[in-house]
Amino acid sequence: MSAALETATAPFASRAPRAPGGLGELWRLARADVFERMRQTSFLVSMLVMVWLAHGMMPPATAGYRTFVINSVYRPAYGAAWVGGLSATLTSIYFLFVGFYLVKGSVERDRRTGVGQILAAARVRGLRYLFAKAISNLVVLLAMAAVVVVTALVMQQVLGEDRRFDPLATAMPFVMVVLPAASFTAAAAVFFDCVPMLRGGLGNVAWFFLLGILMASAGLDRRDASPFADVMGGFTISRVALAELHRAHPDVPISSQEMSMGVNVDPRWKKQHVLTYPLRSIPWDARSAASRLLWISLAAGIVAIANLCFDRFDRAAERSGGRFTKREERPVVAIVTAAAVRAPRSASELTVAPRASGFAAMLRAEVLLLLKGHSYGWYLGVLAALITGTFVPLKGAREFVLPIASLWPVLIWSALGQRERREGAAPVLFSSPRPLSRLLASSWLAGAVLALFVFAPVLVRLAIAGEGEFLLGAIAGACFIPALALASGVWTGSAKMF
Repeated sequence: MSAALETATAPFASRAPRAPGGLGELWRLARADVFERMRQTSFLVSMLVMVWLAHGMMPPATAGYRTFVINSVYRPAYGAAWVGGLSATLTSIYFLFVGFYLVKGSVERDRRTGVGQILAAARVRGLRYLFAKAISNLVVLLAMAAVVVVTALVMQQVLGEDRRFDPLATAMPFVMVVLPAASFTAAAAVFFDCVPMLRGGLGNVAWFFLLGILMASAGLDRRDASPFADVMGGFTISRVALAELHRAHPDVPISSQEMSMGVNVDPRWKKQHVLTYPLRSIPWDARSAASRLLWISLAAGIVAIANLCFDRFDRAAERSGGRFTKREERPVVAIVTAAAVRAPRSASELTVAPRASGFAAMLRAEVLLLLKGHSYGWYLGVLAALITGTFVPLKGAREFVLPIASLWPVLIWSALGQRERREGAAPVLFSSPRPLSRLLASSWLAGAVLALFVFAPVLVRLAIAGEGEFLLGAIAGACFIPALALASGVWTGSAKMF
């Protein structure tokens, strides 16, 4: 009887929906995230920016700036291989320094919008979710790289130094150079989103200094440089450029230390045109390929490590005083009831608000908002800047204390211009009278007051020593930095740009 029942119900059991999982689920998660980003206006803007940047990556021989130069004079002619190699290396650098900030925050966005809580309640594994986010980051970066490839092919024909059309030679450096760098950037963005201390502005600053360490360890200007230490992928391309120059001009003394890659401006280059030499191809040997596979493998490992720090959007517990405690929330009904009890019962009970500009009160409130809610370590850092600026010799205070002090409040300044939108108070604040002349001005002055306070000991000593130029420069910096932060926040609605 049981066998017959099992046989009868077998067709219905086979029609049961299969649980989501595997590569199909990974693909659906990544595809949904990519489509969500491509529908945003910022994605179109980033594409247009990449076209403009790709155009500037290949300056003509008569331009007053260089993106690659040897001995300040020589560079390869813009053939199919070189436009690909040069634009791929510069794109890799751009992704490391700028692309990271463009893709960072995808996990945090799901946390903020509540999508993460829905995914956490579903049967979606954390590792699969993080790999989907990393793939989504990678696809966005590769879409930008594809725009650079097309622009490089067009610029090769426009410049006309070598019009031999070979799209495979142009695209190959992007596979070998940009793909590993973009993979590492995409994975690092996911890792920073999963570590609580690195989600915000502290992570943005930490990534900038981490890149400095990675770029210094690459050591492309050293003879003993290794391709395995080069995350941006310029090792093979730069070595091929040096070898081809030596082959074309064997009498010219050259070395890797005389090579410069990036945006370099020199007034004398307007009169001194660059000299070109042929570069037909960029060979990729097994050692170069292995070095690039290393960074792709490292990217996968970074995502796996990020899974160990991923909390799966658990908001039930928050760290408070070193312990996890339940978040205390006041019922909305109680708040509304209390407000209703305190509300006036008739129009005669309403008071007339005095009309006044209140700019001083607004400035005071903005300063207090900037200083509110920071850890004791941050306040100790400000105290250390004040003490060292007072007692360190003036030369050391001017050359070391002042630059470090100007970096300490950078996370505080980054909130200017976008804090109102982030907290949902923009409709209320900007509906008040004269929002531009009062709110924006008070925000900027609050940032300048904070900078002047941190710089105060050094500024006073500069004034006493009669060093007027340094004094005016420091005051100008104290006013310019918060203005830049405010403008960046207003333009983008985010702290990433600053």
